[in-house]
Amino acid sequence: MSIQPTDIAIFLVSFAACVYCFVLSKRLKALQNTKDGLGATITALSTSIAQMSSTTQDTRVRVESMATRLAHLIAEADKTCQKLEAAIASVDTAKASATDEVQTAQMDLYMMMRTVLDQSKERIGEMTGIMRQMRTMTDEVSGRIEPVHAGASAPLPVRSRSA
Repeated sequence: MSIQPTDIAIFLVSFAACVYCFVLSKRLKALQNTKDGLGATITALSTSIAQMSSTTQDTRVRVESMATRLAHLIAEADKTCQKLEAAIASVDTAKASATDEVQTAQMDLYMMMRTVLDQSKERIGEMTGIMRQMRTMTDEVSGRIEPVHAGASAPLPVRSRSA
């Protein structure tokens, strides 16, 4: 049997293919290694994705809870605002009513005091007139009474009133 150049070429190509397959096998084993290679990277990425999904789900639950709570607080704030507006309107109405009542009371008091003062002036005038009459009568009576001597008991003259 003789070796032909094509056989040598096939042998060399086959040998090169074996070497190339051996190198590829080593590289694939390195990539599949879960400690250092691409497998470790894929495992780490898978773990990160799982954690991220879990965190995203927790965040969604918290956001929904906070949104519900916020909606409740906004509703309460709206109710409180309405109550405050009603209270302010009530206070304004009460203030206006109280102001009217105070003004009415002041006018009534003014009128009453005016009436009392007018009546007091009339009474003072009457009293002044009576005092003048009493003084006049006293002066008249004192001018007509005779001095009484010691030991003599003479009755005092009684005079009738004349107006």
